[in-house]
Amino acid sequence: MSQGKQSLLKWAILLGMTPLLCGCSSAFKRDVTDCFRAKVGVGVGLYAEAEVTSLIQPAVGFGDGSITRMSTVGWDPRPGQPAGVLRTAAFPTLLLGFPFYESPWPESTPEEEFENRKRGLLGALILMGNHYVEGESCSLFGLHERIPNPLLSQAPSLQQLTPLQRRSRDSWIAISGTLVLLNVDLGVNPLEILDMLGSLLGLDLLSDDERLNEEMITVP
Repeated sequence: MSQGKQSLLKWAILLGMTPLLCGCSSAFKRDVTDCFRAKVGVGVGLYAEAEVTSLIQPAVGFGDGSITRMSTVGWDPRPGQPAGVLRTAAFPTLLLGFPFYESPWPESTPEEEFENRKRGLLGALILMGNHYVEGESCSLFGLHERIPNPLLSQAPSLQQLTPLQRRSRDSWIAISGTLVLLNVDLGVNPLEILDMLGSLLGLDLLSDDERLNEEMITVP
């Protein structure tokens, strides 16, 4: 490489790092922390869940629970995310036990009970997971929306999300789960990374730079 090209490359690198060298804006720093989530703590159960946006979010195992604020270290930048974990997975439990699956309401007719057993089997086949703290379900290809869990009611904090906040929440690539007593949640958000890069150009793609005073869910 010629001396001139080397000098040009050095200037390009220097200019590119200028925002970092001169001190990033508060908005940029917040956008960086929005891109990642990482929590490790004490839980109980046997459960695993993968997430490639909300469209592909299968769950397997039995269930898990964790009192986040008391037993977890790390951070979770998702706006409106309730504290704590309580989840169950349809596979493999309902794959084997769907003939015995019954409605939570004892007044159900035999026909309704038959439909409930079919729902239980379908839940296992689509690897459905139920999040009782958030009041939401997940599965392969969003098929859980066809067989909603009647016991779930979405948390009020999630009902208040703006459309852009909801889009960000649905864009995570993550893994989470509990192995006996160890609870782990790791993820990266490509949409938030785009928002972070946009902030270097003065753009706010997700319109979230106004919430700088909002506290992140962080447990000491």
